[in-house]
Amino acid sequence: MEINELLSIIAHIIAYVLAGVLIVQLVRYLLGGTWSIENIILGLVVLNLTITFSIGGYLLHLNNKIAVVDKKIHGHFEWHRGKTK
Repeated sequence: MEINELLSIIAHIIAYVLAGVLIVQLVRYLLGGTWSIENIILGLVVLNLTITFSIGGYLLHLNNKIAVVDKKIHGHFEWHRGKTK
């Protein structure tokens, strides 16, 4: 498992846990409140950052996979042109 894939998985887990906590706190706030609205907004901003890093890690992982496929296809085209290494 690559570091980019691991980073993406960890960020997804953190995002799901944080989203669950924020949903519970939003419901509690609507029913009488435990957290102030500023803390809930701050939590939503942190959730947004976590999701952003999660997507970034996943994009790095996909970029590495695309680079491998591109290298293989380029080698195949060169073989058809008669340019072997």
